[in-house]
Amino acid sequence: MQRILNNAKVQKAGLALLIWAGVAACAHAATVPATQLDTVKRVCRDTMGLTAPNTDYVACVDSLTGSLAEAATNRAEASANLAGQSACSQKGLTPDTPDYAMCVLNYRDKVLGNATHVAAYHSTQNPIDIAGGN
Repeated sequence: MQRILNNAKVQKAGLALLIWAGVAACAHAATVPATQLDTVKRVCRDTMGLTAPNTDYVACVDSLTGSLAEAATNRAEASANLAGQSACSQKGLTPDTPDYAMCVLNYRDKVLGNATHVAAYHSTQNPIDIAGGN
């Protein structure tokens, strides 16, 4: 085992993995509030018994921050979808129709700041304008 660990190729691969994991953890950490990131680090350290700069610690932090970031994205999308459903129903569109679905998509995308699906909107009605003009 010692001979394998002293192999230059194995050491370079381990270093590359550690750097990659650190970059991945930083990418997720940027989307998680500092207080949550501190909690994640504490869970990995105290609950899991891992220490930095161990690759398992980095993987733990990356996994938990990734899960938190994904959960936040899912909550924002769900909230935007509910608001879109309400707005599109108030506009008189019928649920379970293509026009309603496109209206909800456009509303959600505008709220989240994404590109809209206006090009695919085939209704004779205008897509909903959440800025208040339509």
